[in-house]
Amino acid sequence: MHFSRFPDILITFNPEMERKRKRKKILKKLKKPFRLIILNENTFEERLSYSLTPMNVIVMVGGFLVVFSFIFYSLIAFTPLRTVLIPDFSSYESRENARIARLKADSLTRVMASQDKYYNDLKIILSGGTPLSSVPDSIPKNNQPVDLNYQVSEIDHAVREDLSRQQNNQPLRTKIPEAGYLLFRPVAGTIAESFNLASGHAGITWAAAPNEPVMAVLNGTVLTSTFSVTSGNTVTLQHPNGFVSIYKNLGVLLKQAGQPVKAGESIGWIGESANFHFELWKNGVQIDPGMYFTK
Repeated sequence: MHFSRFPDILITFNPEMERKRKRKKILKKLKKPFRLIILNENTFEERLSYSLTPMNVIVMVGGFLVVFSFIFYSLIAFTPLRTVLIPDFSSYESRENARIARLKADSLTRVMASQDKYYNDLKIILSGGTPLSSVPDSIPKNNQPVDLNYQVSEIDHAVREDLSRQQNNQPLRTKIPEAGYLLFRPVAGTIAESFNLASGHAGITWAAAPNEPVMAVLNGTVLTSTFSVTSGNTVTLQHPNGFVSIYKNLGVLLKQAGQPVKAGESIGWIGESANFHFELWKNGVQIDPGMYFTK
């Protein structure tokens, strides 16, 4: 507040009152009514009239903007139109599908790399060489004690006794076979079909009773223990001196890849078909297994 003095008059100026006066003047203008009239252009006949104030116009425009914004948001948030209205927009489903596809691609890449490594090592083994990679160690490296359950159930005990009895009943290997190198018979049965590459039978088919144990012919290491549509349950063993033995059409697999086995140790069971196929390779060449067994 300040004062201005003239010769005989004292004038007082209050800024707060001046602001209130201007505010009232603006509100008065906003509330001042106007009439909106719609006329016929040819006859000038009044078709519609409506009393409006600037305040009504502001409220109507603001309400229209709010409603339009809500509708636009709903179209973007809850309808597939967001993929059209927003450039380069990807839906949540497509992003999730892309994430899953990326994870599957990474898994397939790792599996393919592992398979390539396995086949390269298998080629080296079949050719009589030493593989470049080895099976990873399964022993824990944190030096923490492992709680193992050494209790044997009654079923496990009966199975082990049956295996021991059948392995002890194997015939004595007294006569050296034709090849001069003796192998343990893989199964207690008879040869149903001999080795004959000319007829396409690369190996020996044994006829044995169902649930008979299948045993390793030599000391070695399990290369594969898998299932295939053509060969069924199959076990492949790597032996010294370039030997590789393959056991196909098993009913049950008892060994996993990387495990060591001894000659005569059970690696699987004969299935219900009672037919078991055996192949033998030496230095990458398929040979007749019958030359290495006693008659």
